[in-house]
Amino acid sequence: MKLLITGGAGYVGSVLTNTALKNDFEVRVVDSLYFDNKVPLIHLGNPYYEFIRLDITEAGKIKPYLKDIDFVIHAAAIVGEPASNKFPDLTEKTNFGATKELIRLAAEEGVKGFIFLSTCSNYGVVDGMANENTDLKPLSLYADTKVRVENLLMDGSNDIDWVICRMSTIYGASPRMRFDLTVNDFALNAFMKKYLDVFLPYTYRPYIHVYDASRVIISMISQFDKVHKNVFNVGFNSENYQKIKIAETVKKFVPDLKIDVVDKGADLRDYQVDFSKLKDYLNLTNVFTVEDGVREVVEMLYSGIIENPYEKIYYNTEPKLRGGGEDRA
Repeated sequence: MKLLITGGAGYVGSVLTNTALKNDFEVRVVDSLYFDNKVPLIHLGNPYYEFIRLDITEAGKIKPYLKDIDFVIHAAAIVGEPASNKFPDLTEKTNFGATKELIRLAAEEGVKGFIFLSTCSNYGVVDGMANENTDLKPLSLYADTKVRVENLLMDGSNDIDWVICRMSTIYGASPRMRFDLTVNDFALNAFMKKYLDVFLPYTYRPYIHVYDASRVIISMISQFDKVHKNVFNVGFNSENYQKIKIAETVKKFVPDLKIDVVDKGADLRDYQVDFSKLKDYLNLTNVFTVEDGVREVVEMLYSGIIENPYEKIYYNTEPKLRGGGEDRA
């Protein structure tokens, strides 16, 4: 079985690629290598791996690479509110325009299934637990583009089977590392500065390790006939956290950490998410917790695997030399 993974050299996509290859899928990756051009080198000697350097905004060029594909996993996007605010035209072009054309071409080429990586940020602010039927209230252009693609898939205007994955906020180690995600950001700044300022500390968000996220998506493909034409919140009920709890978890690894809480902030998202549907369909449990993710980041910094974590390649916009705080994705 052959997969095409857009954004397959990115933070999530590179781990998805690893997981798919380990589960005996053939993988064709399409990625522009905007951030890091070394990631594909990991797999270039693998006969089941193929890399195509291509920007999905040039969607017409992707058609030849869809001909022998069973499933598309669409991970390529301008990700997060800060990036979408900084690059609004590119966000619209990439996240909606190019995705719409990719769906059309995949249907035209007879691709069996389209796995769309959406986001739980679509819920915005929720009183109580959000399930897949909760009203969507996107608070950013990023989330708005994701909601529009969801609607496009669900309206049946394209003759293709699909699964929509509303992803929790992701954390953990990846070949294309990012430090502009809450858990990774908090762990980095605690290690480097021994200081965190935590904005809106009691707001909730669900979190998932990048490896657990990849396991879920590959499981969906393996059981596609069971899950197709469904929307799933992707995460685990035990992994809904307030930001202050993440900061307290980080302090276990950096005991001399100073934490300042700020009862205001620009990122107003606040939602807990119910993942019971995913559990009912796939019966998966998480391998990693936020504590494991913090440990990974601290260990990679302590060991010197990453010498300068403030390099631009580790951020979707620009690194901010500060003490943590506002979420960026």
